[in-house]
Amino acid sequence: MDKRLQEILTNKHENYLLPFYWQRGDHTDTIPQEMQMIYDSGCRAVCVESRPHPDFAGEGWWRDMDIILAEAKKRDMQVWLLDDDKFPTGHATGLISKKYPHLRQWNLMETHVDVAGPMKGGSVIFTKENPDRVFLGAYAYKRYPDKNETCHYDGICLDEFVDRENGFIDWDVPEGVWRIFCYYKARVGAHPMAGGYIDMINPESVRVLIEAVYEPHYAHYKEYFGNTFVGFFSDEPCFGNHLYKTSRCNKSVYNHTVGKDGLALPWNENVLRIMTEKLGYSPIPYLNLLWYEDDADGDRQCEIRYAYMDTVTALYSECFTKQLADWAHDHGVMYIGHIIEDMNTHLTGGAGHYFRALRWQDMSGIDIVLNQVMPGMSKYTHASSVGYGRGDGDFYHYVLGKLGASLAHLNPDMQGRAMCEVFGAFGYGEDSNLLKFLIDFLLVRGINHFVPHAFSSRYPDSDCPPHFGVKGRDPSFEAFTALMKYTNKVSHLLLGATHKANAALLYFMDSDWASRYGNAMVNEPVAERLYDAHIDYDIVPHDILQNASVEDGKLHIADEYFDCLIVPYADHIAKVELDTLKSLKKQGLPVYFINEMPENSDFDGEVVALDSLVPKMQSLGMTDVQVEDGCEALRIYHCVREGNDIFMFVNEDVAKAVNTTVTLPCSGDYARLDILNDKYTSGTVVDGKLSLNLAPNQSEIVVFGDKAGFEEEYEISESVAVSPNFTLYLADNTNMNHFEKMGEFEEFFNVTNAKHYPRFAGKMKYTFELDIDKDAKRVFLDLGEVGQNATLAVNGTDCGIRITKPYAFEITNVVREGKNSFEVVVSNTLVRDTPDFFSQFLLLAPSGLLGGIKLKYVK
Repeated sequence: MDKRLQEILTNKHENYLLPFYWQRGDHTDTIPQEMQMIYDSGCRAVCVESRPHPDFAGEGWWRDMDIILAEAKKRDMQVWLLDDDKFPTGHATGLISKKYPHLRQWNLMETHVDVAGPMKGGSVIFTKENPDRVFLGAYAYKRYPDKNETCHYDGICLDEFVDRENGFIDWDVPEGVWRIFCYYKARVGAHPMAGGYIDMINPESVRVLIEAVYEPHYAHYKEYFGNTFVGFFSDEPCFGNHLYKTSRCNKSVYNHTVGKDGLALPWNENVLRIMTEKLGYSPIPYLNLLWYEDDADGDRQCEIRYAYMDTVTALYSECFTKQLADWAHDHGVMYIGHIIEDMNTHLTGGAGHYFRALRWQDMSGIDIVLNQVMPGMSKYTHASSVGYGRGDGDFYHYVLGKLGASLAHLNPDMQGRAMCEVFGAFGYGEDSNLLKFLIDFLLVRGINHFVPHAFSSRYPDSDCPPHFGVKGRDPSFEAFTALMKYTNKVSHLLLGATHKANAALLYFMDSDWASRYGNAMVNEPVAERLYDAHIDYDIVPHDILQNASVEDGKLHIADEYFDCLIVPYADHIAKVELDTLKSLKKQGLPVYFINEMPENSDFDGEVVALDSLVPKMQSLGMTDVQVEDGCEALRIYHCVREGNDIFMFVNEDVAKAVNTTVTLPCSGDYARLDILNDKYTSGTVVDGKLSLNLAPNQSEIVVFGDKAGFEEEYEISESVAVSPNFTLYLADNTNMNHFEKMGEFEEFFNVTNAKHYPRFAGKMKYTFELDIDKDAKRVFLDLGEVGQNATLAVNGTDCGIRITKPYAFEITNVVREGKNSFEVVVSNTLVRDTPDFFSQFLLLAPSGLLGGIKLKYVK
């Protein structure tokens, strides 16, 4: 038997859950009970959320942390810490403003004026320098008559004509229309959060965060470091550059990058030095190309923009992530976290390059919050509380999870650990079905560590609900607990096995920097076609690709092998990236350029139309699993441990069941695991053919190697619909042990329908009797449609909980011939009691038993 399978069956697995635990400084006396609640939920760690605490790193904070650490040690739990007093990470408890104002963030900015010549003795006003605005250079560029504000890339240096004392530039303007630029290093456009933030590309400035947060915690809790206290968590650190003037480009904050006028750009002397080394010349005369296009063939523009982004993203990685990780490792703890990845964020709220930003962490990291991932919305832009009220379904369904998993797969230092902050800011309407959907959504894409968001001492709490437990008022806490235990077991089973994928998909960001027209294809179109055709992939950045090898025509990175490399279209690609692609192709790797070759390509690559990619890969045998009947919403994760294949199957369709046959690259004995419901069977695959029958939102894992001692698979032979008369009792969330009888009924109904109890949040108890045919070998009760989770007791015996379809329980050993008594307790969420802002983006489920109950028999 697979060792990790044996460990989950005997509850000897590790912990993969570290939920946020809100701290506000006003619940010191209840911390022990709250820590016990977190422990009881199945989570064996907490990530302490410092943001709401009024006295972070002060006496009140140390008082509360003393208790948290002592309670954690008592329960053999681990403690992580969010590493700042404000969101996002980078405020350094305000120490920059208080003690190191000279280490505040610098940005590059420009001012310009358009003039028409000729005019001898002409002058324009020069904005004088001050301590927060340092002059870098002045240049005049010939304008071209278009509305893109295009300039000739070669400029005339005007530095000698600048009268700094009086504030003028005196210049004999030649014939034609000219744009006169002045470049400055300035404090403008820095992070808008109050109090000043560290400069992510200045190691001395980043060091202030260590002084403000990391070192004080080590001083207080040295004895806990490396045992109870296991690490720090950075939450969405970013460049923090913003617009400093109105932009003509109508782009959202997610598109803030080079090419957007009015955008301040991270800058310091190291950026200038490194860019000069990369380019072989000073970039100062060409800085206008960071905001505006040139008139030439694009080579200079692409060169400047690529050199700039390549420089600042590398500096971010070295100055921020690596410095914090090095400090943590030197002190025996880990360093994790995530950046904003939403919809391919570039600068401003992002860090410019996902893989570089997280390169030195001990886990990769993403988050799914704010209604970003919505079931059934993979093909749609949908209403959401994220960003500007919209979420791009294709990014969140086909790219986000794969970014986190790919980095963990391809960076050996991470040992396969991929983390996601999940559930937060969906609202109290986020029921057990949606929680289960999100966990499986992440697991099947390769995520294996989770930060449930969140535990709070308050109810109601408007700060990014849902909150779990909430002092015994959470009706679905049992369902949450069941899901957390399931999550730990599946994570343990899948971690440590080698991911199997056919395609390496080139991370688009590097190409985007070099693209002349800003129309580089993002990863979503390719990823969508691959994933819907059950062709798995990792997203691979050039940094990793350039150190890869080719073996027997396959791309080899870390422990993985890929059949081909897919390059999304870009009109220009940086020379260093082209050189890598040429080398890999020369070594025998199939390299497919989507739709067209880059204009600056100097070799003959193979062009494949986007719609032809999947058929081509299928024709060449570049597929791992074949699925009958399409089943686009079936998601598959394949990994191998010690020569044995493991598959996770998830049905992400919101309405349709999956009833199909899949052809696998292996055969033989297997164990089929329904871990959520403790149902384990076995069978044998012949010629790779495996049958799948999954209800919407259902998942299974199949482990090859042996049958693990499980019973042989069986089929239901008879199904009988029943509609019993029942008695309904309600217990609201203020006292869920006290049920009041509502009446006796003949038909099931939605308890929270407007005609009944629309504001009810709590538990609904149903009692009824059924006749059972005991001639059957096995008997099951399927509760049909349920809103939203249910426990079952038969003749007084507890039969467990179901939190999503199928709501089926085996009752063979607890029923008798003839009449049997049944008690079903259904729980909903707190949204009916406390409708919140975030829940307005959800389709709220009905409540209670809704009909479709069946008795099922194996005879």
